[in-house]
Amino acid sequence: MSYESPKGPIESNMRIMVPALPIMDGEVNATLELMKQFPNVIAYGMLLLDNPKHPMAELVRERWPEVSNMTGDRFVLFSFERPADWTQNYVRYWRNKLGNEFEPTWKKWQEAVDPGTAYSYMSLFKPALTPNELPCLVLFTDPEERAGVIRPIPDWDKDSLFDLLRAIATTVQESADKPKAERLEWLAKELTSPGARFRASAGHTGSLALDYCKQHPAKVASIGISLVLALSGAGALALPPAILAVINVLRDTIPGAKEANK
Repeated sequence: MSYESPKGPIESNMRIMVPALPIMDGEVNATLELMKQFPNVIAYGMLLLDNPKHPMAELVRERWPEVSNMTGDRFVLFSFERPADWTQNYVRYWRNKLGNEFEPTWKKWQEAVDPGTAYSYMSLFKPALTPNELPCLVLFTDPEERAGVIRPIPDWDKDSLFDLLRAIATTVQESADKPKAERLEWLAKELTSPGARFRASAGHTGSLALDYCKQHPAKVASIGISLVLALSGAGALALPPAILAVINVLRDTIPGAKEANK
């Protein structure tokens, strides 16, 4: 007996991340059918990850509830990765929404998914994806048409990827007031333009730099002081003698600064 998705419509009144299912020969695509049953959703997302060891795959497994709660109440995100643990609130939510269809759906969601299952979804989007576009997040506004916005997933650390997902979710929420016919184009501009990618990368780099400063305050201060002194000595900075004296004192008195500067 083939598995079919539960019948809707399903009113989404909380944040949602949903397990995606493999495409089985001769069976309806239950994942796509489920998408169609959320009438008040403004955007759907599918995480297509080709490597279970990718930091994003590990992030989804480890922080599923956080990602789910972060998406917002009108953005449904699907993933082939499964959480390390299912929370009781998550189970209770879907039991309430699916009613008599909960048990067969829940059984399918708990089954392990073969690595690389994401590849089977590449041809469902318009235009179809190519293998070198994975890993990525595909955003679309119509589960029937599935014209998608492709946002590559970088090989960052998990905390930085969580920040990236949060920024994407925020952008999706901001698209709610756009006319449906214009929403996909707006998302593409906001999420995949060179400027958007630069801002994401700059934010990632800035986050790493800030973490380094917090962990090595003396070294950072010493490097900064030494750089100022070097520029002043080379004539690039015209600093009054009194300021130079203060900077020298700081270099000599910051705990660990001398050692860090060796």
